[in-house]
Amino acid sequence: MKKIVLLALAATLVFSVPVMAKEVGAPVAVYLEDSSNVGDPDITTAAIEEDKLVGEYMNNAVTGIWAMDRVIPVAQGGGVVVDGVKTNLTFSVLKPELRRVYTIKNAAAIMGGSVLNVVKVGIPAGLRYETASVNFYTPGIVDGQNVKVFQYAYSEGENDIWNELTVTEVRKDHVVVNIPNNGGVIAFVEVPAKAATDVPAE
Repeated sequence: MKKIVLLALAATLVFSVPVMAKEVGAPVAVYLEDSSNVGDPDITTAAIEEDKLVGEYMNNAVTGIWAMDRVIPVAQGGGVVVDGVKTNLTFSVLKPELRRVYTIKNAAAIMGGSVLNVVKVGIPAGLRYETASVNFYTPGIVDGQNVKVFQYAYSEGENDIWNELTVTEVRKDHVVVNIPNNGGVIAFVEVPAKAATDVPAE
Protein backbone atom coordinates (compact mmCIF):
# COMPACT_ATOMS: atom_id res chain seq x y z
CA MET A 1 0.00 0.00 0.00
CA LYS A 2 1.24 3.48 -0.78
CA LYS A 3 2.33 5.58 2.18
CA ILE A 4 1.80 9.14 3.28
CA VAL A 5 4.98 10.81 4.49
CA LEU A 6 4.98 13.64 7.00
CA LEU A 7 8.24 15.46 7.74
CA ALA A 8 8.71 18.43 10.06
CA LEU A 9 10.92 21.01 8.36
CA ALA A 10 11.41 24.30 10.18
CA ALA A 11 7.83 24.42 11.46
CA THR A 12 6.48 23.53 8.02
CA LEU A 13 4.87 20.14 7.48
CA VAL A 14 5.55 18.56 4.14
CA PHE A 15 3.68 15.49 3.02
CA SER A 16 3.13 13.59 -0.17
CA VAL A 17 -0.18 12.13 -1.18
CA PRO A 18 -0.70 9.55 -3.90
CA VAL A 19 -3.06 10.68 -6.62
CA MET A 20 -6.26 8.68 -6.14
CA ALA A 21 -8.12 9.67 -9.27
CA LYS A 22 -7.35 10.26 -12.90
CA GLU A 23 -7.18 13.93 -13.87
CA VAL A 24 -10.47 14.85 -15.49
CA GLY A 25 -12.17 18.05 -16.43
CA ALA A 26 -14.31 19.74 -13.80
CA PRO A 27 -18.07 19.65 -14.28
CA VAL A 28 -19.57 22.79 -15.72
CA ALA A 29 -21.44 24.78 -13.09
CA VAL A 30 -25.08 25.75 -13.55
CA TYR A 31 -25.01 29.53 -13.97
CA LEU A 32 -28.62 30.42 -14.60
CA GLU A 33 -30.26 29.80 -11.23
CA ASP A 34 -32.40 32.69 -9.94
CA SER A 35 -29.67 34.06 -7.67
CA SER A 36 -27.35 34.44 -10.66
CA ASN A 37 -29.71 36.66 -12.63
CA VAL A 38 -28.19 40.06 -11.85
CA GLY A 39 -29.19 41.67 -15.13
CA ASP A 40 -25.59 42.23 -16.27
CA PRO A 41 -24.39 39.77 -18.94
CA ASP A 42 -20.78 40.94 -18.48
CA ILE A 43 -20.80 39.78 -14.86
CA THR A 44 -22.32 36.45 -15.84
CA THR A 45 -19.69 36.01 -18.56
CA ALA A 46 -16.87 36.87 -16.14
CA ALA A 47 -18.24 34.35 -13.64
CA ILE A 48 -18.36 31.63 -16.29
CA GLU A 49 -14.76 32.35 -17.26
CA GLU A 50 -13.75 31.62 -13.66
CA ASP A 51 -16.06 28.57 -13.52
CA LYS A 52 -18.01 30.26 -10.74
CA LEU A 53 -21.58 31.08 -9.94
CA VAL A 54 -22.33 34.79 -10.14
CA GLY A 55 -22.60 35.03 -6.35
CA GLU A 56 -19.16 33.47 -5.95
CA TYR A 57 -17.69 35.82 -8.53
CA MET A 58 -19.20 38.95 -7.00
CA ASN A 59 -18.14 37.99 -3.47
CA ASN A 60 -14.61 36.76 -4.34
CA ALA A 61 -15.56 33.41 -2.86
CA VAL A 62 -15.73 29.69 -3.42
CA THR A 63 -18.92 28.22 -1.97
CA GLY A 64 -19.00 24.93 -3.86
CA ILE A 65 -16.29 22.60 -5.07
CA TRP A 66 -16.11 19.63 -7.41
CA ALA A 67 -15.97 16.20 -5.78
CA MET A 68 -17.29 17.56 -2.46
CA ASP A 69 -20.88 17.45 -1.29
CA ARG A 70 -20.55 20.24 1.26
CA VAL A 71 -17.93 22.90 1.93
CA ILE A 72 -17.33 25.77 4.31
CA PRO A 73 -17.45 28.87 2.07
CA VAL A 74 -14.14 30.72 1.72
CA ALA A 75 -13.99 34.39 0.74
CA GLN A 76 -11.44 37.19 1.00
CA GLY A 77 -12.51 40.77 1.56
CA GLY A 78 -9.24 42.68 1.50
CA GLY A 79 -7.10 44.22 4.24
CA VAL A 80 -4.20 41.84 3.61
CA VAL A 81 -1.26 42.49 5.92
CA VAL A 82 1.93 42.40 3.82
CA ASP A 83 5.21 41.96 5.71
CA GLY A 84 3.56 43.43 8.80
CA VAL A 85 1.92 46.40 7.06
CA LYS A 86 -1.86 46.50 6.63
CA THR A 87 -2.89 47.29 3.06
CA ASN A 88 -6.07 47.66 1.04
CA LEU A 89 -5.06 44.68 -1.12
CA THR A 90 -7.41 41.79 -1.82
CA PHE A 91 -6.23 38.30 -2.75
CA SER A 92 -8.46 36.52 -5.25
CA VAL A 93 -10.20 33.27 -4.33
CA LEU A 94 -10.64 30.93 -7.29
CA LYS A 95 -11.55 27.30 -7.97
CA PRO A 96 -8.66 24.80 -7.84
CA GLU A 97 -7.78 22.03 -10.24
CA LEU A 98 -9.79 18.87 -9.61
CA ARG A 99 -6.65 16.80 -9.06
CA ARG A 100 -5.71 18.90 -6.03
CA VAL A 101 -9.12 18.28 -4.45
CA TYR A 102 -8.72 14.52 -4.71
CA THR A 103 -5.20 14.40 -3.26
CA ILE A 104 -5.89 16.61 -0.25
CA LYS A 105 -9.08 14.68 0.49
CA ASN A 106 -6.97 11.53 0.62
CA ALA A 107 -4.41 13.19 2.92
CA ALA A 108 -7.12 14.48 5.25
CA ALA A 109 -8.65 11.01 5.51
CA ILE A 110 -5.27 9.53 6.47
CA MET A 111 -4.97 12.18 9.21
CA GLY A 112 -8.45 11.31 10.45
CA GLY A 113 -9.72 14.71 9.38
CA SER A 114 -11.88 16.23 6.69
CA VAL A 115 -11.45 18.85 3.99
CA LEU A 116 -13.51 21.99 4.57
CA ASN A 117 -12.67 23.66 1.24
CA VAL A 118 -9.95 23.94 -1.41
CA VAL A 119 -9.28 27.22 -3.20
CA LYS A 120 -6.68 28.79 -5.47
CA VAL A 121 -5.33 32.05 -4.06
CA GLY A 122 -4.21 34.68 -6.55
CA ILE A 123 -1.99 37.58 -5.53
CA PRO A 124 -2.04 41.01 -7.20
CA ALA A 125 0.23 41.24 -10.24
CA GLY A 126 3.72 42.48 -9.45
CA LEU A 127 3.35 42.12 -5.68
CA ARG A 128 6.47 40.78 -3.95
CA TYR A 129 6.68 40.02 -0.25
CA GLU A 130 7.93 37.50 2.29
CA THR A 131 4.72 36.80 4.20
CA ALA A 132 1.16 37.98 3.82
CA SER A 133 -1.34 37.58 6.66
CA VAL A 134 -4.66 36.88 4.95
CA ASN A 135 -7.98 36.95 6.76
CA PHE A 136 -10.38 34.54 5.05
CA TYR A 137 -14.08 34.82 5.72
CA THR A 138 -15.22 31.27 6.47
CA PRO A 139 -18.84 31.26 7.67
CA GLY A 140 -19.48 28.18 9.75
CA ILE A 141 -16.08 28.06 11.44
CA VAL A 142 -16.33 28.31 15.24
CA ASP A 143 -13.95 29.52 17.95
CA GLY A 144 -11.38 26.89 18.86
CA GLN A 145 -12.00 24.68 15.82
CA ASN A 146 -8.80 22.82 14.90
CA VAL A 147 -8.33 24.05 11.34
CA LYS A 148 -5.08 23.45 9.49
CA VAL A 149 -4.26 25.03 6.13
CA PHE A 150 -2.07 23.25 3.58
CA GLN A 151 -0.56 24.67 0.39
CA TYR A 152 0.10 22.59 -2.71
CA ALA A 153 3.84 22.76 -3.42
CA TYR A 154 4.60 20.46 -6.35
CA SER A 155 4.11 16.95 -7.72
CA GLU A 156 6.60 14.12 -7.46
CA GLY A 157 5.56 11.49 -9.96
CA GLU A 158 2.07 10.45 -8.89
CA ASN A 159 2.37 12.19 -5.52
CA ASP A 160 1.30 15.72 -4.63
CA ILE A 161 3.43 17.48 -2.02
CA TRP A 162 1.57 19.76 0.42
CA ASN A 163 3.13 22.11 2.99
CA GLU A 164 1.39 23.18 6.16
CA LEU A 165 1.00 26.96 6.45
CA THR A 166 0.92 28.95 9.68
CA VAL A 167 -2.61 29.63 10.91
CA THR A 168 -2.41 32.61 13.26
CA GLU A 169 -6.07 32.79 14.27
CA VAL A 170 -9.26 30.73 14.11
CA ARG A 171 -12.33 32.54 15.34
CA LYS A 172 -16.01 32.56 14.51
CA ASP A 173 -16.37 32.76 10.72
CA HIS A 174 -12.69 33.60 10.14
CA VAL A 175 -9.37 31.83 9.55
CA VAL A 176 -6.22 33.97 9.34
CA VAL A 177 -3.33 32.38 7.45
CA ASN A 178 0.25 33.39 6.63
CA ILE A 179 0.68 32.85 2.88
CA PRO A 180 4.08 32.91 1.17
CA ASN A 181 4.82 34.88 -1.96
CA ASN A 182 3.57 32.40 -4.54
CA GLY A 183 -0.09 32.08 -3.50
CA GLY A 184 -1.45 28.97 -5.22
CA VAL A 185 -3.80 26.22 -4.11
CA ILE A 186 -4.57 25.97 -0.40
CA ALA A 187 -6.81 23.57 1.51
CA PHE A 188 -8.65 24.13 4.77
CA VAL A 189 -8.66 20.90 6.76
CA GLU A 190 -10.18 20.10 10.12
CA VAL A 191 -8.09 17.51 11.97
CA PRO A 192 -8.17 15.97 15.44
CA ALA A 193 -5.69 17.64 17.80
CA LYS A 194 -3.64 14.44 18.18
CA ALA A 195 -3.22 14.24 14.37
CA ALA A 196 -1.86 17.74 14.00
CA THR A 197 1.83 16.75 13.90
CA ASP A 198 2.21 12.97 13.72
CA VAL A 199 0.69 10.92 10.93
CA PRO A 200 1.30 7.15 10.96
CA ALA A 201 2.37 5.64 7.65
CA GLU A 202 0.08 3.10 6.07
